[in-house]
Amino acid sequence: MLTKNETKDSNDSFMDCMQVDTDHLSALTISVTPRHEIIGKDVKLHSTQICATVQAGKLPDDDSKRAPVDIVIALDVSGSMSGDKLTLCKKTLELLLRNLLPHDRFGLVSFADEAVLEIPTRKLTEDAKKAAIEKIRNIRTRGCTNISAAIGLAAQEMGCVENPNIVRSIFLLTDGLANRGVSHASGIVDIAKGCLVNTKDDGTAPITIHCFGYGTDHDDKLLTDVSEATPGGSYYFVENDSNVASAFGDALGGILSVVAQNVSINIYIPPEAAALGVEIISVHHENKIKRDNGSISVTLGDLYAEESRDVLFEIKLANPPSPLVDPLSHVSVVLSYLDTIKKQLITTDPVTCKIARPSGAEVSEANQHVAVQWLRINAAKEMEHVDLLATRGDLKGARERINQFKDILQEERELQSDPLVVQISNDLDSVMGGITDRRQYTTFGAKRIQMKRQAHTTQRCAETSFTSDNFYRGSNKAKMAKKFENAD
Repeated sequence: MLTKNETKDSNDSFMDCMQVDTDHLSALTISVTPRHEIIGKDVKLHSTQICATVQAGKLPDDDSKRAPVDIVIALDVSGSMSGDKLTLCKKTLELLLRNLLPHDRFGLVSFADEAVLEIPTRKLTEDAKKAAIEKIRNIRTRGCTNISAAIGLAAQEMGCVENPNIVRSIFLLTDGLANRGVSHASGIVDIAKGCLVNTKDDGTAPITIHCFGYGTDHDDKLLTDVSEATPGGSYYFVENDSNVASAFGDALGGILSVVAQNVSINIYIPPEAAALGVEIISVHHENKIKRDNGSISVTLGDLYAEESRDVLFEIKLANPPSPLVDPLSHVSVVLSYLDTIKKQLITTDPVTCKIARPSGAEVSEANQHVAVQWLRINAAKEMEHVDLLATRGDLKGARERINQFKDILQEERELQSDPLVVQISNDLDSVMGGITDRRQYTTFGAKRIQMKRQAHTTQRCAETSFTSDNFYRGSNKAKMAKKFENAD
């Protein structure tokens, strides 16, 4: 099975600069790479792409050194969850409890017509674990589906914790549509944003929410939007019973490996470059803010161990009156974050990106990593367009759009063996299989598109099966997903 930590040898020259010694270095490192290191002055090229890459290191081997977590489960217990569904969810929750440490906290909200606090959020002493497991075993199904009440009560329970742990997350699992309480999607998303976003200026990270859509009758768009109410959440499409445990294992492996929170970068043009006409043209990221001084800040949320985030942006090239003998620093990037292991706020020194502008028409070979990230960004956008077309009933147009982008991938011959390009191609095939007809789209296709698009946008794995290949899955997620999937 392909996981991210197994693919780094494919581009050693790029990744070598980002290896992290967890005993001595910070949790994150940053590199800034131009698409072309040399662009001659006689070339009719006035702008170029640059990629800022933030790379997380590995988690310490000692599990007790990881950041403690607070987890509240919001579990759908409506009538449609009866039978094997609820039984499997109960077993999965027991397994989750057994993988938490005494300094972690666990709480449980069940919801049907209304939300009920089954287990108050508390630290997991042995007695607390035993009591929680006993309570879980006695849960029964009832009523309909009140998702808004579940989110509200779970968030309220998080808010009641004094001196909360540094990592806080809600797991919401449902198999149906919201038909009690606030049932309109926008209203539920607004509730999630209002409850989970930290309004205090105290540096505390927002509560993440991971949404698990069980079966084919849930509202995938709603759950995706709820998971994106705060940075760091994910939407999991749990297609069948066998994937419940693995999906929870994947999500748990992630939050148990958070190494950095409130991650952001600030991009700015050095004065000497600005004097030669360099400026930021665009930043290809949805969470960007332009500052009064002209710099651009991009918020990246949290990072799990071994994850990376790539921010691609375009700048106007320097136009010096005469060729530059030495490469010019066109842009500088500063990385800031909270190290969850050391519990320290970190701000790095500026990292610069140099581009040579000699005389002549020389253009150096395109950097493969930057080229692949541009494909990733566009693949996510294409999936969004495909979903819009399919939603409107234009399945033929949606399939044509996928084929057009597949042709673009095929044209990038030197990138064909890149693991991420392989992942993108496979995901496009999976999306194509879900839009063969209207029934296939509404049952499976729309849900697969949401999950695949979000994964490529956020660069985070949300696979529901351990056996599924995923470029973004780090070793901690893989280990926990396998452990949950193989549990009796």
